[in-house]
Amino acid sequence: MASTSQFIGLAKSLPAPLQRFFARYPPAAILPENAPKTRCQEERPNPFRFYKHPVTGKWQDPVYSQRRQAELVKMARENGVEDLLPETRKGTEYKLAHRVEHGLRVKGTGVGQKVKGHIHERHMIAKYVDRLITATTEWLCAMPGVEQPWLTMLQDGDQEKGHVGNAQSHQALEEGMHITQAHGMASSQAMVVDSDTATHYQVLNLTPSLLDTQHDSTPLIKRAYHRALLRNHPDKIANSDPTSVSFTVDQITTALNILSNPSSRAAYDATLRVSRQNENRDGSYQTGVETIDLDDLAFDEDQECWYRSCRCGNEHSYEFREADLEEVSDEGELVVGCLGCSLWLRVHFAVMEDEQQSHTSNNMKDKS
Repeated sequence: MASTSQFIGLAKSLPAPLQRFFARYPPAAILPENAPKTRCQEERPNPFRFYKHPVTGKWQDPVYSQRRQAELVKMARENGVEDLLPETRKGTEYKLAHRVEHGLRVKGTGVGQKVKGHIHERHMIAKYVDRLITATTEWLCAMPGVEQPWLTMLQDGDQEKGHVGNAQSHQALEEGMHITQAHGMASSQAMVVDSDTATHYQVLNLTPSLLDTQHDSTPLIKRAYHRALLRNHPDKIANSDPTSVSFTVDQITTALNILSNPSSRAAYDATLRVSRQNENRDGSYQTGVETIDLDDLAFDEDQECWYRSCRCGNEHSYEFREADLEEVSDEGELVVGCLGCSLWLRVHFAVMEDEQQSHTSNNMKDKS
């Protein structure tokens, strides 16, 4: 343990501000037990904290301001006596604990904040987004088959945001990219023949693929809901093209309620898939149909069926048996749907009695 002479020699080597501070507020670590307090310690136990007067009840400022506390902490750290100072927010230990708990928070980098700098630096991202939206709108106008609602959605998003900050500009940029990526699939669905037969996706001018790419699709569905209400407002419908399709408020509200609920949306998607499969089986509407010859398919002798893999990943996606061929023997072709996706396979075959009998006899021999 250090002696009193060593403490005195250490105190004399400290800078003058630290010497005066320790003379007024000597630390308990270097004082003997039951040592009397100085007058300054009796008036203010901790000179670095706010003090509530016991008589008036008013709060008083610290004896040492924040700037003076920082200077004392810096000098004490350089001389290795920082542990002898009272607790302060300027201390190294407090700063490290605060950084570990809250992280490094730089003013201006948060959402909705602006970094200090020149005016052209603060508005650079907003100008870039405006140019990108303008270029995207011109590109969509030049493409054939693009419906007006897509252009209206892009323009409405630009007008609603206006002159935005950095965080809002990134949001507008993200919406513009989503619209551009979804155009390839939504352009065909945007062509609605009748408002009565339109799906909920067509009412809100959305696509299932666009919603699947969102971590939380609720904000996107709500924005599409508000745009649908604006586009189908009676005042806008009166001034719009007579051939354009309009939807009622009930249709838009129903679409919002179903698509915003994950369980109801999953059930609705399943209903759409079943209805499309029924239409494909009727022959009125087929998409993704591949034509192939029966000889190009593999035959499973154990299950006695023809099969083929699909790009969805299932090895036996397309599967049918000889009884299926017999049902459509007069037509000479069989349409088979994939078991894992919405693709179809059209199989051409020719019925020959000699080959059919030989094939049946070979199968009987294999079984025996």
